[in-house]
Amino acid sequence: MRIGFVGLGNIGGRCARHILEAGYDLVVADLDREARQRLVEAGASGASDPAELAEACDAVLLSLPSPEASLAVVTGSDGILSAGSPASVVVDLSTNSAGVTKRLLEACAAVGVDFIDCPVSGGSMGADAANLTLMPSGDEAAFNRVKEALGCFGNEETEWLGPSGTGTLIKLINNQVFLVGTQGFGEGYLMAAKAGLDLPKFLEVLRSSSAAFYMPLSELIVNRQWDDSTYDLALAEKDLRLALESAEEIGTPLPLTRAAHDVLSRSVEMGLGENFFIGALESLEAEAGFTVPVPSRFRPGSVPVPSRFRPRRTDGCTRYPRPKQLSDLCERVPPRGVHPAARAGSGVVARAD
Repeated sequence: MRIGFVGLGNIGGRCARHILEAGYDLVVADLDREARQRLVEAGASGASDPAELAEACDAVLLSLPSPEASLAVVTGSDGILSAGSPASVVVDLSTNSAGVTKRLLEACAAVGVDFIDCPVSGGSMGADAANLTLMPSGDEAAFNRVKEALGCFGNEETEWLGPSGTGTLIKLINNQVFLVGTQGFGEGYLMAAKAGLDLPKFLEVLRSSSAAFYMPLSELIVNRQWDDSTYDLALAEKDLRLALESAEEIGTPLPLTRAAHDVLSRSVEMGLGENFFIGALESLEAEAGFTVPVPSRFRPGSVPVPSRFRPRRTDGCTRYPRPKQLSDLCERVPPRGVHPAARAGSGVVARAD
């Protein structure tokens, strides 16, 4: 099978390289010529546009930053479907809204091309480790044709999830739950700081209480570590916006998600869009007229960070590991009613995708 890959950014470039290293005949295309050239030098063939790529391939994978980009690459004047003999299946790894996924499915079906929506979770670290969580949905027979190729960068538990749009909604809901929960901790932390609470004691109590499950990024927030991003605030804003659009199409109210999106939207307007998404705390601080100081008793490592988000440096980049199974989600659940002072080093650490 000859594979085409459009979109060679932080995740797409790594996925494409895994496919190439697995021995597949790979054709790549990207607006960034340098990104394309790196894969060409590694052994891939280059295409000038998606139409040229689609003519040469049996299957095309997309990893693109927005629904608009997915629509342009698939249905545009030089898009995949404009090719005289396009690939037989298109797999979109991007995060889209339910409505855009439906439009892509219908456009592909009109010319006899199968469409699989297969958003991913795990970020650049998951892509590096070829352990991304894949959420494939659409025609099951079409998925089975490309399953082996997807396995080059996806984890071993990947299964077909159901009819088209299923994967898209699961990805949006995953990000929605994670982003709203993290935003809740940021708000509470700001409130505690402005009220003058002893922040180390405050965090110690929360870590041994029910709030611990909403604190996977507490150390990064406390130490204001949001300059080095693997999930930009602008992307988080986009993901919540897509969740809201999809909920409106379905007819589901999302009041908490809407409130969280408002904070992220204001943060982007303040110029914080390239920061790690937890940097939205700065926009809340601006409204509160108060900047949370880093407590003098704190230093990196003083508040446990789950390994899913504990950064390590490789090749000059920050990488974030991720859990492999459900049992990894909680590292130690303390008994109710026992104060952390009675159990040195105890606490709950929660992880989220």
